[in-house]
Amino acid sequence: MKIGVKYCGGCNPRYDRVAFVEGLKARYPDAEFQSARPQERYDQVLVVCGCAARCADVSAIRGDQIRYICGGGPFQL
Repeated sequence: MKIGVKYCGGCNPRYDRVAFVEGLKARYPDAEFQSARPQERYDQVLVVCGCAARCADVSAIRGDQIRYICGGGPFQL
């Protein structure tokens, strides 16, 4: 599974977005995680946000499924 990761602007310093994604990588070692790029197509795009504002621009990102993760918490692919 090819997963594109897009981060928000990072205005919430209490939520370590990178650590959350590193935890997902450890839980799903067979998945291919990479920074989401407009020229690529992904099975899933994870938009990792620190709050409910969802400020990350994903208008040019292509994926079969785009999921917003706001503030961490339990998550399954």
